[in-house]
Amino acid sequence: MTVSRERFEQGMTYAAYRAQMTRNQDRFDETERTVQLKAEDVAFFKGLAQPLNVLVLAEDWCGDVIANLPVLGRLAQESGQLNLRIFLRDQNLDLMDRYLNAGQFRSIPVFVLFDADFREIGHWIERPAKLTEMIQEVRNRAFATDPALAGFSPAISPSELPEEARLHLRQALADFRAEMREFSDNEVVRELHAILAGAPAATKAKGVSAASNGAPAAIPSAGPLARPPAERPAEQPVEVKITYCSDCGYEPQTLALTSALMIEFRDQIASLELIPWHEGAFDVAVDGELVHSMLRDGGFPENETIIRAVRSRLGVSQPG
Repeated sequence: MTVSRERFEQGMTYAAYRAQMTRNQDRFDETERTVQLKAEDVAFFKGLAQPLNVLVLAEDWCGDVIANLPVLGRLAQESGQLNLRIFLRDQNLDLMDRYLNAGQFRSIPVFVLFDADFREIGHWIERPAKLTEMIQEVRNRAFATDPALAGFSPAISPSELPEEARLHLRQALADFRAEMREFSDNEVVRELHAILAGAPAATKAKGVSAASNGAPAAIPSAGPLARPPAERPAEQPVEVKITYCSDCGYEPQTLALTSALMIEFRDQIASLELIPWHEGAFDVAVDGELVHSMLRDGGFPENETIIRAVRSRLGVSQPG
């Protein structure tokens, strides 16, 4: 798979991308300012035989973009060997659909590495593999040790947790992210280094590939402690909960979905709760059933997808 030089040059420079951001720019700039690259990593990239062309797919509402693109930007600046061109994902689906996570998810950021002749070397998706594993370990530990989370499965969506339990989990994850920030930044660079070095491990880790897309982190199947959706009489109004990443600026997508549901169903929805969260979350639960999760399914759902799920729960026939 390749991209022509002409197509590559249609992308924005790193500076141009920063200038056009409409949200999260303060967080982006602070992340870039505080990145601490290891001297040996910078030396490796400085020592490349020739500069690399790096195509990036991004959006300024994405938490993983805000966390990881500034790391690449600083690496490009300090090494002088990375020629970046950034494309907005939603305006360049012809490029995005070449680099689907697990062949189906439009996860971002995507970093695609090309040599000087635009031969693809490999690509990196979303976040460091090890960080994803560690986040799940933190979640598991919190559910195992915190009395506020007792009786719930780590697989449960935040939308189904009581408020106190959500706050406890939020704090545990926030503390972890702050503690592991430097580790995460260095893992981004290490995994890019591994792609260039052709390390076998790089082709196996989620988010890193020298040959194929990595698989996204999946939400584990609900265990015995997860609460199944309650039985309900047909046509009884449903409850909908939308859990969205407030840190990521997901309010426009949240409000658009909320509006679509209110217009479509009116009094057939008993309640519609919006739950601010973090971690790049965008989860939709209908009567306790998780019908979409950004972590599990990738990206935002189409409004019609959620409307169909509500119709199904209501026992209303789908339009032809």
